[in-house]
This record gives sequence, C-alpha cells and structure tokens, in this order.
Amino acid sequence: MSTDQARQFLHLTGSQEDCLRVAHNRLINYSAVLWVSTAALIHGAVPAHKTAGVLGREFEAIVFDAFSGLAVNALAAVSGTLRGGGLFILLSPPLEQWPQFPDPAYQRFLSYPYTAAQVKGLFLKRFIRLLQKPIPPQQALQLAKQTSIDVQADRQADVVAKLVNTETASVLTADRGRGKSAALGLAASQLIAQGNRVLLTAPARAAVEAVFKHAELAPEFYAPDAILRHLPQAEVLMVDEAAAIPLPLLLKLAHAYPRCVFATTLHGYEGSGRGFVLRFQQALSQIYPQWQDLHLEQPLRWPYNDPLETLLYRLLLLDVEAIAIQFDPKVDLEYRQLQQEQLLAHEDLLQQLWGLLVTAHYQTRPSDLQQILDAPNLSIHVLQQNQQILAVALLSQEGGFDPELGQAIYAGQRRPHGHLVPQTLTFHAQLLGAAELVCERIMRIAVHPSMQGQGLGSRLIQALIRYASLQKADYLAVS
Repeated sequence: MSTDQARQFLHLTGSQEDCLRVAHNRLINYSAVLWVSTAALIHGAVPAHKTAGVLGREFEAIVFDAFSGLAVNALAAVSGTLRGGGLFILLSPPLEQWPQFPDPAYQRFLSYPYTAAQVKGLFLKRFIRLLQKPIPPQQALQLAKQTSIDVQADRQADVVAKLVNTETASVLTADRGRGKSAALGLAASQLIAQGNRVLLTAPARAAVEAVFKHAELAPEFYAPDAILRHLPQAEVLMVDEAAAIPLPLLLKLAHAYPRCVFATTLHGYEGSGRGFVLRFQQALSQIYPQWQDLHLEQPLRWPYNDPLETLLYRLLLLDVEAIAIQFDPKVDLEYRQLQQEQLLAHEDLLQQLWGLLVTAHYQTRPSDLQQILDAPNLSIHVLQQNQQILAVALLSQEGGFDPELGQAIYAGQRRPHGHLVPQTLTFHAQLLGAAELVCERIMRIAVHPSMQGQGLGSRLIQALIRYASLQKADYLAVS
C-alpha cells in the first residue's frame, strides 16, 4: 500500500452476523486489520470506547461495526489510522431499518427516563442521506495531487527547520494525516542532538506515540499538571493536541517555557482546533508578540482530497467553521427556537449552527452533533438576522422527579443519567426537594466572534428566561 493511493470505503448492510462474515471473507488477505466491535465472534476486536489505545498505529483495513453502536468520535478517530490504499468497511442494518435501530451509542446522551425507542433517528437519517451521495471520482482525486507527497515532505522539512531554529513560541496546526506528530518527533531529535533538553506533554501518553515513533532521540514525556508542579529545567517544551488542554494551563506552560511549541489538530474527533486557535493566539500574543504560526496543509499518509476523508468531513461536519457575518445595524434581531427536524431538512442551517458552536467551544465533538439532532430533552435557541445565526444556546430540561426518587438521590442511592444540576443541588449541596423542581440548563451558549461584546449574549439569555417560564420550569441554570 502506498501513500499516493486513495483509501476505499465499503458499506455492508444486512444482519450483524452476515455483515461480519462478509467483511471477514473480504479481508482474508489483509494482515493489519482493526475491528471496532463488541461482537463475541471477532477475536481481538476493540470496543469503540477503547479505540484511544490504537491511535498512533497504522492499519491496512478497518471494520467499524455500527451494530455495536455508531460511536462517531471513535469513527472519526480510527479513520486516521488507515494508511493510503487501505479499506474502511462500515457495517450497519439495512438503510430503511437503520434509523429505527436502538443504537447503543444513544446511551451517551439519553437522559433518564428516555429510552432508545424514543429517539427519532434524525442523525442517522442525515447520515444515510449523505452516504448515498456520490463521492467525486477516485481517479480524478488521485490525479489532482499525485505528485504532492514530495511537496508536502519539503513543507514538513521546512516546518521542522523553523521549530529547531526559533527562539520563541510556535503554534503548529494541521488536519489528521499531515505529519504534525512526525514533525514534532524530527524536530525534537534535532534539538536534543544540539544539546537541548526537550520535554513533551499531551492530554495522554498514548496521544504522542507517533511523536516517539519519528524521534531517534526521544523527548521526555510529562503530564501537563506534573510539569507545572515540578517545573523541570528544559530548553524546549512541546505540547501536542494542545486544544484538549485547558487554556489557563497552556498559558502557564507558555510563561514557564519561553521556547515552546503548541501543536494541535484543526478538524478532528476530539474537538475543533479552530476555536482553540482563535482564543489561544490572542492570549499567546500578549506573552510572546513575535510567536510563529506554522501549518501543514497536504496529507502525507494518503492523497490530497482522499475520498474517505472527504466523506467523513461531510458526514460529521469536521471542517465546518463559522460563516462571515454581514451585520446590518438597521435590521432587528429575531429570536427563534429551532426544531431538530428543521436542522435535518436544511443542511445550510445545520452547518451555520454547528460552525458557530465549534468556533466558540473548542471541545465540541462529532458526538455533540448526534446529540443536537436526537436528544429528546434538548432545545435549540438562536438570535438571527437575515437568515444568519448570530448567537446560539442549547438547553437541557432536567429534574422534575417524584419525591421518592428525589429522596434516593439525596441519600446517594440513585444517580439518574443526564440531570446534572438537580443532582448537584440535591446530593452535593444537600438541598432536599431540589430534584423535584424542573430545570432548564444552558449546556452551550455562543455568540459569533465578530458580534461579541455587543450584548447579544445577554439578549439571548433574556429570551431563554422567558422560554423557561413558558415551559413551567422552576429555574434556569448554567454549567
């Protein structure tokens, strides 16, 4: 298999047993195969919630068993481990039955007492609709960038040289498969060979396996909190997957290590690096005005505009960002509550909403898109002008339990899923009766970056207060 070969996508539908059998037969000649499934039939299969342990490895083929749950964060994550020319197989029920399938992944966002049978399957209806849209011809995609691997290798070498030679902070961004981790490993080796001590940190040790794979001279790994606790002496600090680390902690690291590299994925399964970059760059400029901005654009492990990458970006909106706003001060703003069915029917509206959320909240993940479309207790509220979403809030209805269940929560005997604020007030604050009150919790609230500081957030909250009153909620909360 070669990096200039496009990766292939195959969707098998039918019963789980039949799909597993066909996939097994199809892959009989493949050596490095990852099975993501809970099926007992498949020896060595990895459940979706344990796929973090395979990130950093590479596979010739991947089988993702949606009968075990369409865990979309894992779906996006493991796709990055499939090398150029590889085969990605998705297993699912027949298309006409899939939206009604009681997906085990629903348990992540279903609050008590809702069941999978009450989910409308809107995310899956959109997913299926997009699966049926043709992907651009593979041959044309390969031809477009068939000679680009050498170009990208030169760009990576340029980035490595800049990381090695700079004396200030750097921010390195890239999408998956662009060689970001390899660049960190190569730069670390060169810096260590020059006599520098290099530290490496990330949200988890497993997240930097690819860095060590490309480092002949390995940097020393520390957890982020351990670095701040001990402040080991070093000339260079490298921070990988920086978007997954809280911003205040990153700024403390920047203060402690003037020669630091902050690397992150722009459009990935763990959240939007774009939202992180917007906020972090502003804060970093206050500390190091001359920090350098580095970016890797073209992939190293598969062709540019790879069909599988294109498909997953489309399915999970991985590359959607906030639109440019054309604000007219003479036109009034309109408050609206959007229905989940409206988002399914109007892809442009969904992309606007999602782009604003991922830009404002860099921990927004593909699973949040699933929750927005399918969670029965979630409501969506926006401020609009001329069909443009300027601000958005997501509310979760919680509480309203009977006295018996409220007493059990108070005593620590029950923890109904999905009722964060009522449980906190009842059990942790020991307010007996709090669980019986109905709460509308603000899960997310975001104002378009170009419209911040103009009172839109306050205006939206006033609308939410009125909405909560109409819903007979006892109080509005935020967490």
